[in-house]
Formats: sequence, structure tokens, C-alpha cells
Amino acid sequence: MANLPPQNRAYLGKIGKERIPNSYEEACRSKVWVEAMKEEMRSMKENHTWDMMRLPKGKKPVGCRWVFTIKYKSSGEIERYKARLVAKGYTQVYGEDYTETFAPVAKLHSVRILLSIAVNLSWDLWQMDVKNAFLQGELEEEVYMASPPGYGHEAGKVCRLRKAIYGLKQSPRAWYHKLTTCLSKKGFKMSEADHTLFTHKGPTGIVAVLIYVDDLIITGDDIEGVTSLKKNLKESFDIKDLGELKYFLGIEMTRFEDGLFISQRKYVLDLPTETGKLGSRPAKTPIEEGYQDHGEGELFEDVKQYQRLVGKLIYLTITRPDLCFAVNQVSQHMKSPTVYHWNMVERILRYPKGNPGKGVWMEKRNDTSIIGYCDADYAGDKKDRKSTTGFCTFVGGNLVTWRSKKQKVVSLSSAESEYRAMRDVTKELVWIKYLLRDLGVQGKEPITLYCDNQAALHIASNPVFHERTKHVEIDCHFVREKIQDGTISTRFVRSEDQVADIFTKATTSLVGDYIQNKIGLLDLHQPVLRGSVEPSDVMRISLLDQGEERLSTAGMAAGMSTARMSTAGMAARMSTARMSTAAMAARMSTARMSTAGMAASMSTARMSTAGLNMAGFAEKLTLKEWREVFLAKFPQLSSGASGKIISRYDLESDICD
Repeated sequence: MANLPPQNRAYLGKIGKERIPNSYEEACRSKVWVEAMKEEMRSMKENHTWDMMRLPKGKKPVGCRWVFTIKYKSSGEIERYKARLVAKGYTQVYGEDYTETFAPVAKLHSVRILLSIAVNLSWDLWQMDVKNAFLQGELEEEVYMASPPGYGHEAGKVCRLRKAIYGLKQSPRAWYHKLTTCLSKKGFKMSEADHTLFTHKGPTGIVAVLIYVDDLIITGDDIEGVTSLKKNLKESFDIKDLGELKYFLGIEMTRFEDGLFISQRKYVLDLPTETGKLGSRPAKTPIEEGYQDHGEGELFEDVKQYQRLVGKLIYLTITRPDLCFAVNQVSQHMKSPTVYHWNMVERILRYPKGNPGKGVWMEKRNDTSIIGYCDADYAGDKKDRKSTTGFCTFVGGNLVTWRSKKQKVVSLSSAESEYRAMRDVTKELVWIKYLLRDLGVQGKEPITLYCDNQAALHIASNPVFHERTKHVEIDCHFVREKIQDGTISTRFVRSEDQVADIFTKATTSLVGDYIQNKIGLLDLHQPVLRGSVEPSDVMRISLLDQGEERLSTAGMAAGMSTARMSTAGMAARMSTARMSTAAMAARMSTARMSTAGMAASMSTARMSTAGLNMAGFAEKLTLKEWREVFLAKFPQLSSGASGKIISRYDLESDICD
């Protein structure tokens, strides 16, 4: 956690240490939880949630239970112990005590897109939480509920619900209708691309609100509009302003001057505890290279456990695209998994143990362009010979959506499978365009779509190869239509630069690390210099969790406890990375150095470090001069500002010893 600001380190260090009870009986053993239940009952009474009455003949009451959680402040301190009374909605009967139930929630894709836009346009991000949100919604149906555990009433009487209590099937719909009606009255307009996104465009700017049940993300450049919105919401609901957005749906968000980092570190650290794998060794990759599904084999007995853990892994892919392909593979066997599939799940669980803080870095580039990459693994499934589609999209240069999906039909050629992948990503790109339009953001057109298959690109641009493509579904030609109307523009990309490759197949750790660097997937908790890694780079230095360095080079073994580097017959084994060129020696214990094209017999220093290029330096360059050049390139390293992803690293001692 070395690179995190102090407030974020404190937050992550405190959350998750309190035990949460699983039942009413367990909660009664603690005064704080007893008081939390009393507070919930007071809220129920104040909102006139129900009336006590005898159960009418022919009616069946739904059950209820207590659910407990802990609310945290942005500092990591406990805000309050929360006890929530929920109805057992699964006992409701359609047509009797409920009808319509649908209520939208914010798409996680929309959340990431909104974050990228906010970062690029320097919009602040705020969060608000509605207290007892579902109790704000009015019930239209006649619903009866049994008395809450521990709060019995007169015998024979039940609760006739007036408000949409948590747990009822129609509760989300009732609350969504209440909130959206309020926003509409304030002049907010619902997005056609995402019905949980509301925007208000005024003379001084725009205000955007994204809704996920009772959690709201607010952003925009109209500060007065944001202030007015918060005031109106507080007048209409019992709502709390949580301040700067830091923790949303289990996603940790850290804002810097030059970007935003999102991860699920706490979620990753909790997984081994839940699965009993605390002592297991981390895996180098989420899935073995050259993986082939073993359809036959001994069936795994605990299917529910398999389904539960795969579900947790699916949620982890919100900020871990490197898990996407592996999770896609195991999720195809939810009904009848084998022991082999269970072993795959265990391997995937071990992979993030080695880098729990890894997440998506969103950099401020003052850019709103949209870019897409698509790829396909032709006939990759050896059982049914179906291909796998993989794609990812970028907004403002930041990764916002990704997907790994098995194609529904068998493709007759690699071009056909790639063409189907182009169709899927084109639909995603068009949707993103509509979402940005609703946010008042004009992206550059045409949208660039990269593909590494020339034949597929020709099919998309021209009605060629009719005999080979006449059987392809009509919807695939949606791509051609969008090219013709100028919405997208296709470009060829070399296979080695195809970042969507990790969503279609199991790759080596070297290829996986290279692509992850390109798409902005990094571990903020490891103190390394951020910089682009090019295919021509000879080496890459990364830090292990325990602070040691591992040097990976083409032809040099990775996994050493210390960095080993050999140049022109010089071999040195050191506890920290040390490079000596002629009379210059610079010891860097934490910096990641990329040296591209470094000749074994060079007489002058040539180094490329996150864009730092130095060539032709005299052999008599002093350490003081070296330090001045380095800090001139990276002034933030000497600023001492904790809000930078590149921290100081004690350059006084590390570089200039």
C-alpha cells in the first residue's frame, strides 16, 4: 500500500476487522447489534411501515429475518452498525401479493465509463446513500408479513405492510419509481442508454446522477447544480452525503491529481478466508497455458459451493479483466462441474493472492475518444469446435468494458469467427456512443475498431467472399452498416499488439503481463514507476509483495529473489537492482526500469524508463548530475505529494547513495 495516500491506507487497514453476526440469536450477544435492531424498529415506526391487524382468511403472511452489516466512513472508521429487517420475498405468490417487479440498476460498464469521463474532464465525484430507501416507496398490493423476530406482538396479529420493505419482490421497483419521479421534477432527464443515469444540462454545465438502488454517484462540472441537487435530495429523503467517492459496491476508488485507481483489494483478501486457502501458494496465471476443457471426469459433489465461488469470481472481474477468460471457462459448467473444473476454480482463486491490489488505472488525458479491440479464438473449444469472442473498449484512453464469451454457433473459418467478434464489439461501441451523448460528451468520430484479421476487415468493408459468407447471420452485417454510415472505422492491428487476446485464450505470464501493462491494469500497492512497456523492451523489473525484486528478461529466468543482470560478461547478484555503465552507478530499490536496445558493449548510458530517454551521456557523468536529470524528467518524485501514483521512493538514498 506504499503508493496510497494516508487516508486510503487507513481505510483499507480498518475495514473488515469487525465480525458480523449471521443470525438474530448471535446479534443478541452484543449490545451494539441490539441497539442497531432497536434503531431499525424506530425507523419502521417513524415511517409507518405497517399496521398491526389480524390475518384475513385465505391470506398467507410472508416471513422476515434480520440482516446485519457495518457502514464505514471514508477514513475507515466505523460509521454505524446496521441491522436491517427484510421480508422473505421468496414466499410471495405472483398475482396475489405482487405483479410487476422489474427495476433497473446501474450497469457496471456505465460506472466505469462515468469514472473515465470524470477523470478526463476533471469532474469531482461524490457519493450519497439513502437511509432505509425501500421504506420510501409506497406499496400498491395487499401484503402481510409475520412479526419480526424478537419483537412479537399480540397473538394472531400480523403486519399489514404499507411501505415496500426490503426483501419484497416489488420493493426495488417502488423505490426506483419514487426516486426517478423526484429527479424528473427537478429537471433531470433519464438516459436512453442506461435508465439509471440522469442528467441535468444547465447554462453553467451538467450534473449527472447514477443510481444503484440506494447508492448514488454524483458528478459534473456544474458545482452550483450539484449543491442544489444535494439540498433537494436531503429535503425529499433521509439521505446522507458521504463526500468524495471512495468505496462503491465493494470497489475501492482512489483519486489522484493525474487519474483514478479502482480495485477490489479487500474483496480479494477476503476470498482465501472464505475458501480456507489462506496457506496456498499464489498461481502465476489464472489458467494454465494451452488449456483444453476436459468434458469427461469425476463429477464434483458440492455443486452449490462451486456455483457460489464462481459467482464471487464473476464479481471480481469488475476490476480484474485478467481473470475474464478463466472465469468464462469455469462458468460454463455451473450445472455439472467435474473435479477438474473445481481444480480450475481453486487455481483462479490462488492467482489474485499474488497481487491483491491489482486494478484498473484511469489516467487523465483530456480525451473523450472511443476505441475498441476485438479478437476470436477460432474453434478453440475442442468438444464442439465453437470459437470464443473477446473484446475490450476504451474511453478517453482508459479501459472501461471487456468481455469473454463463447460464440453460439460454429464458424467455418477464422475470418468468420473474427467477424462475429467485430459484431459484438460494434454493438458495445455504439451503446457507449449513446451513453456519452446523454452525458453531453461528444466523442471523436468515427470510432476506431482494431482487428488482427485482414479477411474479416475486408468482409466488413466490402461484400466480398459471397460464397464463404452468405450463410452468416444478417446481424453480423450490422458492422458493415456502421462502417458505411461513418460510425466506426476499422483498422488492422498486429497480433502481438492485439490487447483483446487475453479474453480469448490462456496466455503465458509474460504475454499476460505485457497486455495488462498496455490496458492499464496495475498493482498500485506495489511501489513501481508507471510507464508503457514496449515489445522491444529487453527487461522488466517488478516488485514482489515482500519488497524484493524480480527481473524478467527474454532468455533470463524470472522468479529470482533478487535482481540479476548480465551485460557484456558482467554478472552481478544484488539485493536491489544495480546498473553500472562506465563510471555511472545508480541504485534504485523501487523503480521499474525499461531498457530497450541496450547493447552489451555500449560505452554510454542508454535507458528508457517510463518515457525517460537518455543517450550519449559522457562517461564522467556524476551522480549529482544523474539525479538532476532524473528529477527534471519526473518533478513529481521530488514534490513529496502523497497524491501521486509515483511516490518519492527516498531518491536521496536510493538513487544517489
